[in-house]
Amino acid sequence: MAAVMWIEVIARDGEVATRERIEREEARVGRAFDNDVVVNDPHVAPHHLRVYRGEDGALVAEDLGTLNGLYPEHGARRVTQLLLKDSPGLRIGRTVLRIHGAEHVVAPEKALTPPRAHLRWDLALGAGLFLLILLLNWLNLTTEPNANVVLLPMIGLAMVLAAWTGLWAVLSRVFFGQAQFALHLRIAVSACIAIVLWDLLTETLSFGLAWRELAEYASLGAWVILAATCYAHLVAIGPRHMKIVMGLVLALIASGATMQLVTKSENRELLGQRASLGDLRPPAFRLVKPASAEAFFKEADETRARVDVARTREPPSSSGFAEID
Repeated sequence: MAAVMWIEVIARDGEVATRERIEREEARVGRAFDNDVVVNDPHVAPHHLRVYRGEDGALVAEDLGTLNGLYPEHGARRVTQLLLKDSPGLRIGRTVLRIHGAEHVVAPEKALTPPRAHLRWDLALGAGLFLLILLLNWLNLTTEPNANVVLLPMIGLAMVLAAWTGLWAVLSRVFFGQAQFALHLRIAVSACIAIVLWDLLTETLSFGLAWRELAEYASLGAWVILAATCYAHLVAIGPRHMKIVMGLVLALIASGATMQLVTKSENRELLGQRASLGDLRPPAFRLVKPASAEAFFKEADETRARVDVARTREPPSSSGFAEID
């Protein structure tokens, strides 16, 4: 078994295109048909590469004096010999090879979700999500109960979930070969539950702690949940260049969050700070003691004095734009 080696030809998508078993101490790679592994690449020499075992038994790749040479898989410097013990990948022409010995240790098997398990989770999470939204819509009613007011948001949410899940299922079908619709639906429904619970938490804490900024910038947490959701979808798809793809997703999400913060800052300068803490909660949720009547009227008098002073000042400009403002 010590003389056995495996030579893999890697496709452009990063998957193994072919895998050849070599039962000798040495193997030849090139375009000529007398090689052990024939590579259909015009930038590969007829006899391009020699793979053999060194004195310590480790595999070594050697360039046979070719025009385009031998490179590590992710390297830019040409080499004449490449030790494959730590890094089994190499590049000749436009072809990537990976060479392993029979002693190469593979990763342990991954746990496989039983059939229909994701579907059962989808039904349970979906029922919990819509019951939670139904309860919140009913609690927020200030008029006569109306089926349209209660049910229309749920129908809209169901359509958004179907479109979002369908998009990721198509990407999964293209890159992974399987749509995995139930898995992506489970991720999307879990993200919706997290966003709803986050909104409830921030609104409740904002009311209880009299912390207005918490309610105003709670959307940052929603952006974080969106980033985690995209990461979960990408892990389910399993792209080869995970870091690059996730970097692009994070850049887009960070851009959206920054634009939202800039817009809120501009609105605050134009319209002022929001007057309320957001949604009201029962008085028992209030953790901060209310201000005394004496302190309230004292602050009101100070505010009235500042307003009276500002009212007696001349306007800064008499231009047409100032009159419009």
